[in-house]
Amino acid sequence: MKSEAGFSLIEMLIVVAIISIITAIAVPNLRKTRQAANAASAIQSIRTISSGEQLYLQKNRVYGTLSELLLNGNIDPVVGSGNKSGYDLIIAVISDPDPNFDKRKFTANADPPEDDGTFAHYFTDETLVIRIKIGAPATVADSPIPR
Repeated sequence: MKSEAGFSLIEMLIVVAIISIITAIAVPNLRKTRQAANAASAIQSIRTISSGEQLYLQKNRVYGTLSELLLNGNIDPVVGSGNKSGYDLIIAVISDPDPNFDKRKFTANADPPEDDGTFAHYFTDETLVIRIKIGAPATVADSPIPR
């Protein structure tokens, strides 16, 4: 009689069931971990923009747009592209003809393009305080990020 080598159908089903259980446990944790890494990258991008704005202000006596900061070499090309790690980076410059620095303002936001209500949004302005809001774009009225 011939000896047959290999796995039986039951053994294969058990292996598939075990892999399915492991996947069901691992995938949600992987998503949360990736979301946390992207959020940390967004915070760092906002810090980079804030530093770039301060340098640009010292040199040009006005705040700069994202493209001006990039052309001036104050931020790296990845941040200057306006999108990094799944976050859209937006700068708004509020100009005032008054030569007083206190009248010049900018805002910078890091917002995920798609949000199911669980993603963090970040905001900063000329005060350099980074603010956070979950599920909606952050503003000056929101809480600062925890240190």
